[in-house]
Amino acid sequence: MPATTAREIARRAPANLAAIPYYFGTKDALVTEALVAEARELVGPVLELLAGPGPAAERAAEAVARLNELFEASRERVPVYLAALAAAPHTPDVRGALGSLWADIRAGLAEDVAREVDGGRLPGWIAPDAMAAAILSLVNGVVVASVIDPSGPDHRAVAAQFLALLLAAEAPGR
Repeated sequence: MPATTAREIARRAPANLAAIPYYFGTKDALVTEALVAEARELVGPVLELLAGPGPAAERAAEAVARLNELFEASRERVPVYLAALAAAPHTPDVRGALGSLWADIRAGLAEDVAREVDGGRLPGWIAPDAMAAAILSLVNGVVVASVIDPSGPDHRAVAAQFLALLLAAEAPGR
């Protein structure tokens, strides 16, 4: 976000420069709103998949595969996302937009985890909301690592490890 100027955004739009503060307040709020809208659109099919029918392990594996594909296709947008995360503690609009997106994704993940716990396919000690937050934290950590430690473990390897760990926690007797 810092490298992009409001003037450049208005030029590319094409829009009036005064429209940015009028409609969005700040350039960062505009970029964040666009980022959050795009993220919601990108993860929507993954959340629908998780909420759908079928064996949990198959849905989870397919969700991880789709998230990996999304990450590959969106890799050039990672710096914008990281800038939004960095701005969140200091910019209420950014914090609110990202917080709303985070809460919606966490709620969808928690519903899926709760279904699996209730169905006896995951052990009862798993707290769905906390597990959903852990999954989101892992995803954000992988995004950060892709920039800070690009020679580290590939995002696909990290996702596979976490999925294997979660599936290994299946309820006893299964």
